[in-house]
Amino acid sequence: MDLSERFSPKQLAEAITAKRTSMKLKLTDVAEALTLSKPTLVKIEKGDTNVKLATVLKVMEYLGVSFSIVSDELTTQRARTW
Repeated sequence: MDLSERFSPKQLAEAITAKRTSMKLKLTDVAEALTLSKPTLVKIEKGDTNVKLATVLKVMEYLGVSFSIVSDELTTQRARTW
């Protein structure tokens, strides 16, 4: 995964898929544990932006996937004060 590129739903989908497969979990394992449909989980892993953010966050939490939000504006402000 190239982290030098701007964030995209595809990057998040790839991270979720990589984490699930590294944990040796099947789609059905995660879907059942979170009471989600398998098609919803497939959409998440394809980067479909029509899935509710709350659902994506639920999957991320279950798998232990996290990310940081970095604001370009905040970074610019800090650069000026340093």
